[in-house]
Amino acid sequence: MRKPGRESATKSRGKVAVSEPAAPVETDGLWPIAMLRIAMELKRPGAAGLEDIIDGVVSKMGIEKARFEKYLADHLGILRDEARKNGYAP
Repeated sequence: MRKPGRESATKSRGKVAVSEPAAPVETDGLWPIAMLRIAMELKRPGAAGLEDIIDGVVSKMGIEKARFEKYLADHLGILRDEARKNGYAP
């Protein structure tokens, strides 16, 4: 019988390795994924402007925009440079 809170156990050299249940995904963990999605959208031919892309991505992913924008402020340099290089941002 399994103990509560334990998903699986495997034997390895006489010891038992136990993996705990995965913690709920925090919004913060989604931010790098959102950055990747934004960058991918910027590369599409005929892509919308950067602000429109950001709005769409945070909306689809259920991310709180105000908190994400603070994260972006710290990590925006590369993304904004790419957007400017491709003519998507002023």
